[in-house]
Amino acid sequence: MRIEILIMSSLLLLAFFAINARSVDWNNQDDQSVDQMIAGPDQGMAIPSSGPVETPQSARAAQIGQPGKDILSKPFSSDTSSGASTPQQARNQELNQTPITQSIVTNSTVPVQSTTSSEPTSVSGSWSLVLSDSASRTAALTLFQNGDAVYGTGNINLDTNTTMMAAASGTITGDKLNLDLVSLGKVNLYRISMTLNGDSATGSYTSFNPSSASTTGTAKGVISAHSS
Repeated sequence: MRIEILIMSSLLLLAFFAINARSVDWNNQDDQSVDQMIAGPDQGMAIPSSGPVETPQSARAAQIGQPGKDILSKPFSSDTSSGASTPQQARNQELNQTPITQSIVTNSTVPVQSTTSSEPTSVSGSWSLVLSDSASRTAALTLFQNGDAVYGTGNINLDTNTTMMAAASGTITGDKLNLDLVSLGKVNLYRISMTLNGDSATGSYTSFNPSSASTTGTAKGVISAHSS
């Protein structure tokens, strides 16, 4: 009988603790005792579940399939036009393919055309010259030409009574004839410069004499017969 009384007493004590635990006010913990707060099974601080921690990969996997986020499930294709398999490779290719402007230097220098002198006019043949200053002199010459070199022989009439042999040498440049005519015996130099015009020529001359001062005058010439 005593044992049964002890059992009943224990059950009543446990029931009393259970009733007190349910009567704890968890919203006003300052008025509760420690035993009441520990004994309360229905209200307490929520303990977070120990589930797996969310990572960027798991978040992305959770978003796959949601409307408007299907692009997350599409891998970066390796057969794109750039050939890149990752966004980093695509960016590197874009940087490498940035066009580089190169200054193209065009050589606009106009080639200088060589100014070759025209072919010298042919003066080979028989010439009649008239040299005039205060007096008038005539000369008959046969001239020869090699390139621009001119030379020949003939006669010069110093006056109506004096005719002397003469030698000539000079050059021809284009249509400009420069000729030195020297009389033999009574030496005189006639430095003649004339411009050719067809079979005739006009210009001037300077006469040099060992016993007198030089004089100047006009010169005219006509070629009567050409020779090869």
